[in-house]
Amino acid sequence: MRTAERSTSSRVAALLSVMAFVACADSASVDDDPLPSIELAAAAIEVLGTSESLAVVRDLEVLPDGSVWVLNSQEPYFMGFGTDGASLGAHGSPGGGPDEFPMPSAFVAGGWEGEAWVLDLLHHALIRISRPDDSEQFSLASTSVPRGSVRSGMSMLDSSVRTARLGREIVVPHSTATMQVGVLQFRFGLLGADLIAVDPETGGTRTLVALGDVLEDPSGDFSASEGGFPLWYRLWASCGESLVRVYDRVTNQLRGFDGAGTEVNPIDLPPVPFTEVSPRQFAGAVFALRQAEVTGDVAARLTREDSVRLLNQMADMVQGAPRELASYLPRYVDFRCDEHGTMWLQPLDLDAGGLSGSPRWLRIEADGAARDVRLPERFDALRFTASRIWGVSRDEFDRPSVASIPLPPR
Repeated sequence: MRTAERSTSSRVAALLSVMAFVACADSASVDDDPLPSIELAAAAIEVLGTSESLAVVRDLEVLPDGSVWVLNSQEPYFMGFGTDGASLGAHGSPGGGPDEFPMPSAFVAGGWEGEAWVLDLLHHALIRISRPDDSEQFSLASTSVPRGSVRSGMSMLDSSVRTARLGREIVVPHSTATMQVGVLQFRFGLLGADLIAVDPETGGTRTLVALGDVLEDPSGDFSASEGGFPLWYRLWASCGESLVRVYDRVTNQLRGFDGAGTEVNPIDLPPVPFTEVSPRQFAGAVFALRQAEVTGDVAARLTREDSVRLLNQMADMVQGAPRELASYLPRYVDFRCDEHGTMWLQPLDLDAGGLSGSPRWLRIEADGAARDVRLPERFDALRFTASRIWGVSRDEFDRPSVASIPLPPR
């Protein structure tokens, strides 16, 4: 046991050493004036349906007719629920065949022609899943979007890639970055990915926004040691029929681009949710990455006792001022829009561990007015409409159900 502990400690020390950036302090400060807030009670949750096969819901799509489809973490990958909660079918298995899904990533936000479509990364295609007995797919392969080039700037441990409908086109993130240039440059390449508009009817593609050209390099004065990388996210969403918004970490704004790629007025955000991070909070935020290195498997889990021991070791080894540690982490971990352009931004929860989102979301109206909306504990939001928040409600035994919460009138 002592040998194993020494081995674990040395591996953690090596990992933390490569995170030893020399970072410039974040100059933003947190405003003491609270935003107007809304707190949604657990009693307001309305459960639509559940299934014994439901595990971790990775994504959710609400169709115009009110039905809901979910992307499950295990087979069957797709389950549908009607407006009355009745099952609309469950299907989708792993594999490389034409009717199988080797790597389903996420739904196309906003759907296409009233149906739910999923992006499968290995098929390099958008596949309709809301008609279990009548599947259809649209290949993304072209000279502009070759296989393997649809990549996100999301979490290093999450294969989800955000795609969204924009009018009669579908927007996908496109990057030519490879690991051959090193992890750090690969990450920066993902953050600077182009947003490509694809026309499913003609197969035509065009560059909507080249993020690396219009957004300032967020790395600033970072001087990374070998192997180190920031854990920032690239957050973007379609916010209506002809508007895409992107979170700009440098300016703390939601930048906007119309259907022609022309920039519109940005939305100024309230002061960033945090500017300092303690060694314990930092260790908790990056714990999943360290655990994966120690166990050799992203999916593996340590015992509770080993996890506590590893977390304590990591916290003791973390070096850096609180403001420097804060500069490694994402400020926000999710960004969504409803059909009318209201924006929803989820801050990182420093006390939850991992790169988890807070129950508190920032709701920003089209005119920039912002307020806090606090969701009930054990409710995970995945889609927003003008009148309702859709997601997953987990009971005291962690069993998930598809559910929603009505929003109060504005």
